[in-house]
Amino acid sequence: MQKQKNILLFTDTPLSGGAELQMFLVAKFLNKEKFKVVVCVGPYITLDKLVKNLENEEIKVIRLPIKHKNDPAQLKLIKKIIEEEKIDLIHINLWNPASGRFAFLAAKKTKIPIVITEHDPFKINFIKNIFKKSTLKYTKKIIAISDDNKHLLKKLYPKFANKTTVIRNGIDITWWKSQFLSFNQSDRENIRHNLFQIPIEQDKKTLVGFTAAELHPRKGIHILLQAIKDLVDETPEKKRNSKFIIAGDGPQRKVLEAFIKRYNLESFIILLGRQKNIPYLMKSADFFILPSIREAFGLVNLEAMISGLPIIATRTGGIPEIIKDGKTGLLVPPKDDKKLKDTIKKIINSKSLRSKLSTNGKKEVEKRFSAEKMAKEYEKVYSVTAGKD
Repeated sequence: MQKQKNILLFTDTPLSGGAELQMFLVAKFLNKEKFKVVVCVGPYITLDKLVKNLENEEIKVIRLPIKHKNDPAQLKLIKKIIEEEKIDLIHINLWNPASGRFAFLAAKKTKIPIVITEHDPFKINFIKNIFKKSTLKYTKKIIAISDDNKHLLKKLYPKFANKTTVIRNGIDITWWKSQFLSFNQSDRENIRHNLFQIPIEQDKKTLVGFTAAELHPRKGIHILLQAIKDLVDETPEKKRNSKFIIAGDGPQRKVLEAFIKRYNLESFIILLGRQKNIPYLMKSADFFILPSIREAFGLVNLEAMISGLPIIATRTGGIPEIIKDGKTGLLVPPKDDKKLKDTIKKIINSKSLRSKLSTNGKKEVEKRFSAEKMAKEYEKVYSVTAGKD
């Protein structure tokens, strides 16, 4: 019988986002008979929810008592964890291509194999790149979350192309479906009337486009607002039957608010800020838009698809690997507000198209993007990389 392998999942991020969610899902769905998981993160309060979710799954979490993500004390602390927990392999989740350097050094000192996941690779400066290349020499496996990311990594680090493979992100489909069990027509009406600010008498005639994203230039929300403005301008007043809801916050918020105010779009666009109950908001909308200029994977598209929303997204990063244009969603070029406007108009005007994309999108997620499927792929990597008894 094969000995259980001890896996250390590590990230030094001070934030909690898509990369951290994937780390959680890997920890949750790994075969516990084959692998014992320990998760190591920083002390930041922004990670409290992630830690609580891990502990609810009875996964051991160790929080480093450090001052900041660049604190050199990490080296000694991680090395101690590796030794005390008898770690066989460390899986470093790189939320930034230059992150995780103390974990790399600790693993090298303790002579355990390293697996990394590059959640959002991009070119880094000369000094950081020297260190990066030195750590990749010792890394056993480099995981890209999309084919697009794999091609980028091969371009950035051609010497390590043979170490690079793709494991696409997944979502906890059972969890998402469980959220919908308690959702009813009354919840939908309450959200649409109160949060989305749709008058009761206009509810049945109004289609809601929903977006959940950080308000950052790379997410292309400013492109979406321009498309909405043009759509409103060219639509006769009596036929204006759509509304757009954007959940999220970020550095671009004031610019977006100014745009909405300047063009009197307050009755068509609402910036909700950060929201907790995204599944309910998605179930209360009619279609989903992600106008990203740059997107490593676009996990939120999967969440919208499992919620039954037809998707409009941009043809960038790993998104075309998720969405089959015209079948499971509609793709538009990034930064193209005119094409985005035309595509929004197309989805608003066709109930049959919305129905087709909704049905096909949900089936695609269930078939290809479950967290269980993702975890099994990581199990294969761990089994080979950690070695056999």
